[in-house]
Amino acid sequence: MKPLEQVNKIESVVLYVLQNFPNGVDYIKLFKIIYFAQKEYLVNYGKILCPDTFKARTFGPVPALSDKVIKLVELEEDINSYPDLKNFYNSISVQDQMVFALQKPDMDYLSKKECEYLNKWYNYCKDKDSKNELSPESHDKAYDKAFARYKKDPQLGTLTNMEIAKAGGATKEMIAYIREKELIATELS
Repeated sequence: MKPLEQVNKIESVVLYVLQNFPNGVDYIKLFKIIYFAQKEYLVNYGKILCPDTFKARTFGPVPALSDKVIKLVELEEDINSYPDLKNFYNSISVQDQMVFALQKPDMDYLSKKECEYLNKWYNYCKDKDSKNELSPESHDKAYDKAFARYKKDPQLGTLTNMEIAKAGGATKEMIAYIREKELIATELS
């Protein structure tokens, strides 16, 4: 499980996107907006926009924690087993595979620059068909590598930040920067 600070950030990212869809949005479109914003943010800054972990699934990269919470809400599962997810769980609703915001995002977790990226990708994706346009577009090199691993062993289907950045066209210098940051984070954990 992710630290509460990261859960709160992920929740804020999801709610920020959802506030643009007062009539709800399907999972695929929600997940693509977050993935595309994450990829471009990594390419440009060497940092993640959303601390969710992306998994390779049939319709493209899926932010694992966001997907888990959405499924818990959809299935009306008992949230008491996941106390750190309770606020996130109570902040959304799901009806007919459409996700709705029940709260506003906590803007203390989002920078102006992060919002610009989320807005850009919302505008790009909002009128596109999720399965026929956005899903194939998210099947980039990072996804292909992770999905190949996933087919061999479902536990290995995670897209790495370096793979995502490479798929987005990051420079060698930016990839080296991301690698160094991740090595340091791993050593400190």
